[in-house]
Amino acid sequence: MILSHKKPSSVSELLGNSDAFLAAKEWAEQWQNGKKMPPLLVCGPTGTGKTALAYALASQFSWELFEFNASDFRDVENVEKVLSNAATAGGLFGSRRLILIDDVDSLSGSGDRGGAGAIAKVLASSQQPIILTALDYYDKKISTIRTHCQRLELRKVHSASIGKLIRGLAHAGKMELTDEQVDKIASSAGGDVRAALNDLQGRNPYATRDSQQNIFEVLRVILKSSKYSEARKSAFSSELEHDTLKLWVAHNLPIEYEKPFDLAEGYNMLSRADIFDGRIRRNQHYGYLRYSNDLLSAGVAVSKTAPYHKYSPFAFPDYLREMGASKGSRAMRKGVLRKIAGVCHCSLQQAQHYLALIEALAKKYPKEISDEFGFEEEELSFVAKTPVKKVKKEKEGKTIAVKKTTGRKKKEAKQDVA
Repeated sequence: MILSHKKPSSVSELLGNSDAFLAAKEWAEQWQNGKKMPPLLVCGPTGTGKTALAYALASQFSWELFEFNASDFRDVENVEKVLSNAATAGGLFGSRRLILIDDVDSLSGSGDRGGAGAIAKVLASSQQPIILTALDYYDKKISTIRTHCQRLELRKVHSASIGKLIRGLAHAGKMELTDEQVDKIASSAGGDVRAALNDLQGRNPYATRDSQQNIFEVLRVILKSSKYSEARKSAFSSELEHDTLKLWVAHNLPIEYEKPFDLAEGYNMLSRADIFDGRIRRNQHYGYLRYSNDLLSAGVAVSKTAPYHKYSPFAFPDYLREMGASKGSRAMRKGVLRKIAGVCHCSLQQAQHYLALIEALAKKYPKEISDEFGFEEEELSFVAKTPVKKVKKEKEGKTIAVKKTTGRKKKEAKQDVA
């Protein structure tokens, strides 16, 4: 992260992650010397210097910087019109042009109409250095992009390094801060240099910020606390999505609550949260979300008559485990239905009605059904509910039988002619 609020002019002005920044500098030197390098995917928590690194490299090597946000690329047309031109042409005076695509993991599946795939194509053919930033390198939304990139991971900056920075900036700005205040700013930043600089600039040495809690800590607070504010705050600090958190609470509620009245009241609160979630989906009014959040957290917490002083082995929800285990078969089923829908000229929903008939036919005529619908061996095995090896053997046997029959008919035909 930068040592002051101005944009960094070189990599040496960045704080922490020295090895990673040195690797980025060597990557830029290769481009400067005429060697084409893969795009750099810089990933790491907020405030570690991902965007600042691009500014530092552009300044140090006198490159033009073109900065984009992933939200600019929602479809193929925007990518080809904006990014493709920038990535193929050089700078105004023949210099390199550094392309910065910020927050590439903010691409959101259904909301992006081919944007991620189009970006991946640009990365593969780019003639200019490209830096992409993301919080999570393994995010599924950037899987097609990730294969074209060189990974560079940044980690949270140590509080001692942040403290040294804050102390130096305070001295330069003639701010009077005690050692306690400096340590407080450094520790409360949680490795986020940008947050520490904001606290310093705002003259707020005692700033506090919510940190994300893991799910087991969130459950412990919700199910064991009897205070409305504690349970509510814990739910808001959770790193899980709203619907997933609701599944965790529903699964672990009977593990903690023993009294029938407490259990019934807890599930009543969850059911009322579900009602508000249904209203959100129907009306697209997300103002109801605060009521649902309060019900599944604070509502569940205060539904018990008294806290349970015991050890509770909180467990992973069965629903999530089963969905994870069946992910492959669900994907296979969807692929099979898509092929059936294509041949039968119907929707995926209507294709489900043909599945039972095709299953019966596939067991008797595997080769014909496979050829008709274009099933792969795994898909035919799924439809016929038969092991892949057996399907393969049946198909091969069917082919040999057809060849033998054809050969015999030809031989008989020749004899008739004679």
